[in-house]
Amino acid sequence: MADCDDVAAGVGLPDVDLLLLVGVDDGVFARRPLPDDHGPRAVVTRSAALARAAADARLGAISIASGIRWDRVLAVVQDRLDRAREKWAAGASSADLDLTGLVSVIAEGTGGLVSIEDPTSARVLAYSPSRGEADPLRVQTILGRGGPPEYLDRLRRWGVFEAIARGGEVVDVPDHPEHAWRRRLVIGVHGPGGRHLGSIWVQEGDGPLRPDAADTLRGAAVVAARILTRTLEAPSTEAQLLQRVFGEHGGIDQASAGAYLGISPVAETALVGLAVDGAAGRERDALAALGGAIRLQASAFAASAVTAVIGARAYLLIPETDSGRLAAWVHSLVGRFDESPAALAGRLRAAIVSPVDGLEAVPAARAECDRVLAATSGAAPRVTTLAQSRTAVLLREMLDRLSGVPELVDPRLTRLRAYDEQHRSDLAGSLRAWIDAHGNVRDAAGALGVHTNTLRYRIERAQAVSGLQLDDPDDRLLLALTLRLDR
Repeated sequence: MADCDDVAAGVGLPDVDLLLLVGVDDGVFARRPLPDDHGPRAVVTRSAALARAAADARLGAISIASGIRWDRVLAVVQDRLDRAREKWAAGASSADLDLTGLVSVIAEGTGGLVSIEDPTSARVLAYSPSRGEADPLRVQTILGRGGPPEYLDRLRRWGVFEAIARGGEVVDVPDHPEHAWRRRLVIGVHGPGGRHLGSIWVQEGDGPLRPDAADTLRGAAVVAARILTRTLEAPSTEAQLLQRVFGEHGGIDQASAGAYLGISPVAETALVGLAVDGAAGRERDALAALGGAIRLQASAFAASAVTAVIGARAYLLIPETDSGRLAAWVHSLVGRFDESPAALAGRLRAAIVSPVDGLEAVPAARAECDRVLAATSGAAPRVTTLAQSRTAVLLREMLDRLSGVPELVDPRLTRLRAYDEQHRSDLAGSLRAWIDAHGNVRDAAGALGVHTNTLRYRIERAQAVSGLQLDDPDDRLLLALTLRLDR
């Protein structure tokens, strides 16, 4: 950090690799030319004139758009430094590729302009230089403005997004001269277990792509999957600190964590746990894609809110213990992303723990959130607490302890299942409907869509096959628990 007055007085700029010029006027280099062997190697600035002056002084110059906040720039730079430090500490080779290096390799191997996008195709993670060959679509995508609706609709009709989600297939997207859209190749990137991590796009430049460009892309998708997986599994220093606050990776000094995060380690807070239902097995991907938007909404509600995405859950630590105001905001939060493509057709739901007595109690509060979220999957309401869902939580945990214990398998129900399978009947389902209706035959028959006499026959037949006596309250209780385990 250098003070402008010091520079003007002849102290000069520090001898560092990268210098962020905040509040520095355009004439600093003109007044104080830098010697060849002293000063920064590169500068980051918002001023175009200052960037040109730095370049004239034989420095690397990184220009930042005027709308970008400096605290965001600092956070990005610090994150990259942290990751580099961790990489070197782990003994990684300097030859290890990152995304920036990978796009250069792909560009050389395909002869095109390369970009790597996140799973939602809403953010470009890395891209190669264009040298003036980028079409308007590529420029808009890199600037984060999204593609034209007409183009996106065309990709959907052609099944491009479906192919990206499946992975392994290189899709050839033809050019469209009327809109100056050039030909592209694209492939989805998938990690272990089929998790969708992003996509690689190659735009044709002034010349055609190389004949083996598709093969290059297939290999690149494998390498990109390793890089993205490594990135996901190696969180930044701040992310690691947040995870420790929420109880991951052992304990942490609460006073130090509170000072770093700007929250009192002893103040009462509220903890909100979030999960995604109905994303067809991709709940983890959906929550990872929604994490940034959730963090933004939490910060808008409370500036000192702390957000962490851990696995298939997100956790918000919020300095707000007004239960009514907090609950109303959480209800609006879970509904905000119902139509978002990033949710992958899933829906957010939440569990609230309040109050939380200081940072020391956060891991226990998180465990309580997890209990509630695990027990209320797919159930209403979408926002709840342990007090409101205690029956569901305790029943789920009791059934979890009972499941998988061979000694507790009722052979009478085993016989009933075998009968159903052999005769293609559903006596067990009829018993379940009867139990759920508290023994009311009319209600149970209505739920099944059969006549009451049909249901009575099925119940009698089920008792005969299994040996259960449904007039015995203990048999009914055991049957209800066993059927619930099946469910």
